[in-house]
Amino acid sequence: MHRNLRDQILTGMDWGFRLLLAGMFLYAAWPKMLDPGAFAKAITNYRFSMPLIGQDYVYAAAILMPPLEAVCAISLFMSRFRRGAALLLSVMLVIFIVMITQAVLRGFNIDCGCFGASTTASALASKVGWQKILENTGLLVAAVFVYLRACPPKPKYKL
Repeated sequence: MHRNLRDQILTGMDWGFRLLLAGMFLYAAWPKMLDPGAFAKAITNYRFSMPLIGQDYVYAAAILMPPLEAVCAISLFMSRFRRGAALLLSVMLVIFIVMITQAVLRGFNIDCGCFGASTTASALASKVGWQKILENTGLLVAAVFVYLRACPPKPKYKL
């Protein structure tokens, strides 16, 4: 494959993944920002306690995570912030995967809480399960791809 064609394909994939991630995270963030109480309840349904703080993280997460998702989504299109945004989205997706996996392994039959509690979100909501884990893993692969493409090229030294 010609180098130019390879670069065009990788650039197209990069743009496609950024559009996918930005669209998904913006669409997910908006209803959660409008109703952080409902999002806090969705987080509480996972019954996940952190060492030393228990479930005291729930309200902070419900207030801070949706705006962070939105800022990261928008930042994917700003060259200066693309790498950091992709890294933060990757970290959030790993957290989502861990939370969903522990809920599946514990046998919980709960909505994922991904899109808040609005009427539209209820239509899009899905129960936690292996499909949701695979979806988030796919998004994680896309975020890692965008992160790696945003890394500055390594200098090639000739001796």
